[in-house]
Amino acid sequence: MIQLLRALLAESMKLNRSLVLLLAAAPPAMLGLMILMVILTGNSADRWDQMALSGAAIWAYLLMPLTVTALTALMAGIEHGCSGWTWSLAQPTPKVTVFLAKALVTLGVTALITLGVGVSILLAGHIALLIDGSIVMEGAPPYAMMAGLMAKMWLASLLMTAIQFTVAHAVSNFATPVIVGIGGVFVSVVATSSEYGVFFPWLLPVNMLASSPERAQQALLTGSAGGVLLFALASIWLARRDWR
Repeated sequence: MIQLLRALLAESMKLNRSLVLLLAAAPPAMLGLMILMVILTGNSADRWDQMALSGAAIWAYLLMPLTVTALTALMAGIEHGCSGWTWSLAQPTPKVTVFLAKALVTLGVTALITLGVGVSILLAGHIALLIDGSIVMEGAPPYAMMAGLMAKMWLASLLMTAIQFTVAHAVSNFATPVIVGIGGVFVSVVATSSEYGVFFPWLLPVNMLASSPERAQQALLTGSAGGVLLFALASIWLARRDWR
């Protein structure tokens, strides 16, 4: 446990010298600004819950997969770019612990980004009301609903994140994980209407908005359980590779 905590601290410190923190701030800012513009131009739903759900849908369907793609590629690039593996894997900490720490930091950053997105969506509504007093939003701000929904979307995204994490760390170039991530987004457009879309990793987060409770529950189970399992297997596999 102490070795894991040390590895987590080391991985967290590496983020200060990267673009990861900038990336973490970008999605909430971009989505919040977009929602604000939509409300001010009169093209948004006039109910708080509908407005929040529309913002969450944009995040889960498009922006979240692209964010995870960029995040995992950047975090892996910290090691790939400067021969960082030589130093990281030469430490007394077991290799599997190093990769497990990398996985946990990745999940922590995605959780913070997801939380920031939920806050920015609701904040955009409040700012719009302050800017234009003629705007009317029916109902109350759905704080509890959004907290639960964003948490479920994050859990459902674990499998997608694990796939991107594995590809980004296994391949030394930046292009491959980006191609996989963008490819997943394109395939999800076709798979949305399929009955098997509930099992497609890139569609699992948006399935938290499914009208069918059974579909949403299946997507949540597939994403969370599958993600945990793949992260564990990936950490073991990556630790056994020859990194020389």
